[in-house]
Amino acid sequence: MNFSLNEVHMTLRKALCGRGLAFGAADDWGAVGARLSADGLDGVAMVLAQDNGALYRLLTEADARLATGEGFEHEDHGLHTALLAHLSGTSYDRQRAQGITEQSWKAALDLAQNTYVPESDASRLGGAGAGTNDND
Repeated sequence: MNFSLNEVHMTLRKALCGRGLAFGAADDWGAVGARLSADGLDGVAMVLAQDNGALYRLLTEADARLATGEGFEHEDHGLHTALLAHLSGTSYDRQRAQGITEQSWKAALDLAQNTYVPESDASRLGGAGAGTNDND
């Protein structure tokens, strides 16, 4: 499947928030997934395969290693490398995301739905959803 990198980043961020990861960490991992997908890998599946605890541990380890100028002990040229590159601001070829399977994309969309407000009269009165005059 072929997506824009922004679409991958935002969908993966919502998916991770939907499974309980804090927004800031989810945003970093969404960017990492998009970066991996730009290289033709299934960055969505690679990130979603890690549980929230592992994602937090990897972020903490990467921050500490960047602060000391070290890399990961076992560079895998995948998830760890993409995380370090993202956190250090290393640029990359921003083409379209490729390599994402239909199964991993559906898993991300299913998790992202956990962030949506359920439709109800109360939510509509509170401002959720498009109104009758949605002209933006």
